[in-house]
Amino acid sequence: MPDGSAPPPGVSRWRMPRRRRPAHDKRRRVCHDVVVTPLPPADHRAFRLDVAAGTAVRGAALCVHGYTGTPYEVRPLADALAARGFVVDAPLLTGHGSDPAVCNRTPWSRWLDDIVAAYDAQSTRLAGRGAGRSNGAAGGLRVVVGSSMGGLLALHLSLVRSVDALVLLAPALRFFPPVDLAVATLAAGLWRARPFLPKESPGGDVGDADAQRNNPTYKVLPARGVVELRRLQAATATLLGQVRAPVCLLHGDRDATIDPRSSTAIAAAVASPLVEHHRLARTRHLVGLDVERDRVAQLALRFVDDVAGRVAAPASATRPEAA
Repeated sequence: MPDGSAPPPGVSRWRMPRRRRPAHDKRRRVCHDVVVTPLPPADHRAFRLDVAAGTAVRGAALCVHGYTGTPYEVRPLADALAARGFVVDAPLLTGHGSDPAVCNRTPWSRWLDDIVAAYDAQSTRLAGRGAGRSNGAAGGLRVVVGSSMGGLLALHLSLVRSVDALVLLAPALRFFPPVDLAVATLAAGLWRARPFLPKESPGGDVGDADAQRNNPTYKVLPARGVVELRRLQAATATLLGQVRAPVCLLHGDRDATIDPRSSTAIAAAVASPLVEHHRLARTRHLVGLDVERDRVAQLALRFVDDVAGRVAAPASATRPEAA
């Protein structure tokens, strides 16, 4: 498990440019006046959740974490989905949860391969238990949740596999301009001299004090991997018009990592029949862990229920009447 107690050889004191946080933030521990469900124990590993005994399987969800993160950052929403009848899988992407140097050797296409493989493995298990797709009937809905970089990977997955609903948490389509300029400098070759960059907040861009303390993310940014993320951003921007799965976007107003206009751009560009876009006034970048995580779960589950109703309606309308 990466504890971040000592940065790897080559870590630099050079930092990514910081976006000035909103004036209303003041770096307060904003969790004290918000009642939220407690976070689970810190754990960087992939996980799988089944529905409770006696509960009908409504579908399956694949939950994808972001760059330098782990499945822990999507665990609260995954728990909510499992409680509502969804089998959940949350894979650990290559180069994460172990050695940050591996991220510097991993192309973004490998991360996409990881989630395609996880989706296919989930499909095989569902077929084995008789819970395959069934036009919206119990067991059929396929949901993909993506946090940050995971949101971009989820969009790609929806073009190569059957996805009924996309829930994107602060999808990392655009850096803030100063950061994007710095990443361009890394892409030009600076990453070789500065392979690891220290993070401003070791627990990530999150306001919840427990999440900041316990989040098992890397404490450094593998610089070459950031360049791969930038390439993934460019590849994603070109395919948004092909996305037809319903999309729910949730982005924090206090995000200091990814420009919230990323979600606005995605909402405007996709060809989905149903698009929801929610802004969270008290939330930073790690939407799934921050102080409004219960509201995130409520909005996501309401969206999934809406999609399920829309999928089921055409099937019931064409069902022949009983004799």
